[in-house]
Amino acid sequence: MRRAALVLGAWGLWLGAWAVTLAIWGEALVPLLALGGAAVATALLAGCLVFKPPAVDPDRTLSDASAAPPLIAAGLVLTANGLAFGIWLILIGAELVAFGCGLLIAELRRAGAR
Repeated sequence: MRRAALVLGAWGLWLGAWAVTLAIWGEALVPLLALGGAAVATALLAGCLVFKPPAVDPDRTLSDASAAPPLIAAGLVLTANGLAFGIWLILIGAELVAFGCGLLIAELRRAGAR
């Protein structure tokens, strides 16, 4: 199974769980149909990716996984939330962004040295 299909399948299951939760406790029909439709479409796309023949990938200079982008994203979210909760959260978010940028620069330099 390909990684993209696994990620999309997990996302489709997550959306489906929220749609079931909304069906149980929600009263509005339009959000339920939108969320349920998104879950079904995501699951169908994941199914298509499972049966699609794999493409030939060129040699990569960077690894498939990196901790830098999630760290930068989490830092940006914490920094934005710090606007409501205080300077301490802004500083923690800025530290995560700086650490993630440092990791990204180190990975790019390591890839350029190859």
